[in-house]
Amino acid sequence: MEEKNDLRDLVKLIFATLLGVAIIILAFYVNYKNIRDYIISKEQQQLLTISKSVSRSLEQYFDYHRENLQIITKNQSFKEQFKKYISSDGLNSQFNSLEDYYIIQEDNIDRIQLLNLDSHIIDQYPKNDLSIHPYILSDIQKVLKMKTSVVSKVYPYNGQFFIRLYEPVFYNSKIKAILCIQVKLDRIYEQFVKPIRTGKGYASVKDQHGILLMHPKKEDIGKNVIKARKEEFPDYDWSELEALVQKQMNGESGVGIYHSIWYHDKNKKRVKKFSAYSPARIGDQFWIVTVSMDYAEMTKFIRTQTYKTVTFVTIVILIFISCMLYIYKIKKDKRILEKEASLLKQVNELNIELEKDIEQRKCLEKELIRNKEKYERLFNSGSDCIFVLNLDNKNLPTEFLEVNKKACKSLGYDKSTFLNMSYLDISKDSSIEKFKHMVESLKKNQSMIFEDTLVTSSGETIPVEINAHLFKLENQLKLILISRDITNRKIQEEALKRSEERFRKIINQVASEISVGQREKDIDIYEASNKQSTFYSDIENKNRIALELEKINIKLEEMFKKEVDENKRKEALMIYQSRLAAMGEMIGNIAHQWRQPISGLGLMFSNIQDAYKYGELTEEYLEELVEKSNRLINRMSQTIDDFRYFFNPKSEEVVFSVKENVEATIDFLEEHLRLNGIMLNIDVIEDGMIYGHANQYSQVIFNIVQNAIDALIKNRLNRRKINIRIFAKGLYQVVEIQDNGKGIDEKIINDVFKPYFTTKSKGKGTGLGLHMSKVIIEKNFHGNINIANQNDGLCVSIIVPRIGVDEDGR
Repeated sequence: MEEKNDLRDLVKLIFATLLGVAIIILAFYVNYKNIRDYIISKEQQQLLTISKSVSRSLEQYFDYHRENLQIITKNQSFKEQFKKYISSDGLNSQFNSLEDYYIIQEDNIDRIQLLNLDSHIIDQYPKNDLSIHPYILSDIQKVLKMKTSVVSKVYPYNGQFFIRLYEPVFYNSKIKAILCIQVKLDRIYEQFVKPIRTGKGYASVKDQHGILLMHPKKEDIGKNVIKARKEEFPDYDWSELEALVQKQMNGESGVGIYHSIWYHDKNKKRVKKFSAYSPARIGDQFWIVTVSMDYAEMTKFIRTQTYKTVTFVTIVILIFISCMLYIYKIKKDKRILEKEASLLKQVNELNIELEKDIEQRKCLEKELIRNKEKYERLFNSGSDCIFVLNLDNKNLPTEFLEVNKKACKSLGYDKSTFLNMSYLDISKDSSIEKFKHMVESLKKNQSMIFEDTLVTSSGETIPVEINAHLFKLENQLKLILISRDITNRKIQEEALKRSEERFRKIINQVASEISVGQREKDIDIYEASNKQSTFYSDIENKNRIALELEKINIKLEEMFKKEVDENKRKEALMIYQSRLAAMGEMIGNIAHQWRQPISGLGLMFSNIQDAYKYGELTEEYLEELVEKSNRLINRMSQTIDDFRYFFNPKSEEVVFSVKENVEATIDFLEEHLRLNGIMLNIDVIEDGMIYGHANQYSQVIFNIVQNAIDALIKNRLNRRKINIRIFAKGLYQVVEIQDNGKGIDEKIINDVFKPYFTTKSKGKGTGLGLHMSKVIIEKNFHGNINIANQNDGLCVSIIVPRIGVDEDGR
């Protein structure tokens, strides 16, 4: 009976609990709905604020450029140029102010033009397109009628949409021309509209007729927003969106909720959205800025939290019910609980033993961590590269097992990349067969030392000496390689080899000159000694001949030294003359590079004067112009520093990159090339390091490229090209400089390297440039220069020994 009463009370308690759960869930739903509506309302106001902010930014953008155009028309320099244009009946039609303004606003506008009243272009910048848009005549008539700034309608051209801003140019109180800028709508979109992202939502812009002007989906631009949606999804109800767009076209600002489809949704699922819209007044028209957001995305957080809370309460109640059932069960099964208590005691004893085991394991883990840290410090503290390799069943390397920090730093790979590579991937000299042979040797000797060449991540090579050891880890063969950089040793060996070769050449040359020049005199001495043999013994005659030969050798050494000193003096004089000629060319290039910043400084000074005259000179505007002026002055100062380094560099011989040397030299000629319409292309097939005076090599490149420029200016009116190829050929680094300047007459091509020989007119060439280039390459770099007519032009090849390669060119 008592058991039945307990069960009846338990059922009543469970029923009351479930009723409470239902009431709590209902209360949660009402609260959720109120909070959701409040959040949506606040978010709509936030979107409306964003929409109005973008609208103001668009209006300020056009106001800013309208004010700039007004400043240009009032600029003193522009007025003087326009006066010259009027007085010359349109012959003098170049306006520097247009170019200067375009350079300053290049990121904000696409084109600036000065038009006459017949819509013809007086001047523009850039000058690569003379097209005009189809409504320009009506726009010009509108400017003449209103006599003030006018914003055109948006028009398509070449798959893009543009808008124009017109400003009348007055002369003697009459409109004589119209200044306008052309802006691609994509620029405005990227700057003001695209950055507005609200989750899945985005911002877009329509005109007052509902035509999309700016939208993330480029295919819809230029279409009516309602018509585009109906054509793509004809089965959906678009009445909510139509009503909202109608309010927008009426010039209203506000918020709204509607159903639509996200353009980036692959499933094209119809969802609920809310948006805010605001008009932007652009001239005599207005655009509609709309910011949309996903309704479900916005309410996701509060919805999720509500579900979590309901779930938590439900779980608590279920736990409570479970507890009641558990109490009921306790009363029924006391004996079972006693047995469970006994079992629990046993479990506790087992837990104590388990805790002891865990404590011992923690101590072992700490010791293991200390040993690991000690190993890593030892492994990474060395100054040599260390590689640990896995070997497969064929004794070939698979991926790296471990590498130290020095290896990563030297070869330019991060550790994760290294561990996915094989040794054959970074070795230039190794092959599968060589590696197999090395492993077989290591199995016999356990260690060996050999030389190899490693390839860095940038393609550079490093000669190394490697100490290899074979060992076993977990019953598998592993290979450890300790690599040491021997670049300096290779350079010293190469330098010693070149010194020995030069010494042998000098000895052979002196011996040859003595044998040829003194043959006749040697015979005379021998004959004279024979004639005196009656008075002297054979030994005395031989001693006399040896004495005479020694005197001849001393005399020859004096003559040879004198000739060498004279040649050095002549060579130094020709180098000085060649350096003066190159300096003249360089000063001309500096003048070209300075012309543009000086013009910019002049314009800034004029702007300061005009701003002061019209009371527009603010502290911010002045600081902006001063900052721009300082940038131009720093650019001019950098040009002078580069010029000083070119003619007064460090005197010692160094190892330097051919690619970097050529690119630095071409920088001096960049403006000269641009002004003469010459396109120069540098094709780097394989860079290399060479040894010598970097400035002398730069002078050779400068002389040859300058000659190519002179030939192109003289022989070709257009399509002037210079191609420079940099590549390796065995032990040598080659630079080929080819132009399309008609080449050189085959009758005189063999004379171009002679001193004082020139094909240029009087006063334009010294005849020393190519001669000194040949002397520098052959004597100082131990290379050679070849010249040949090729492909309607001249090709000059500069061949110099490379540093860091073996006899196979590796």
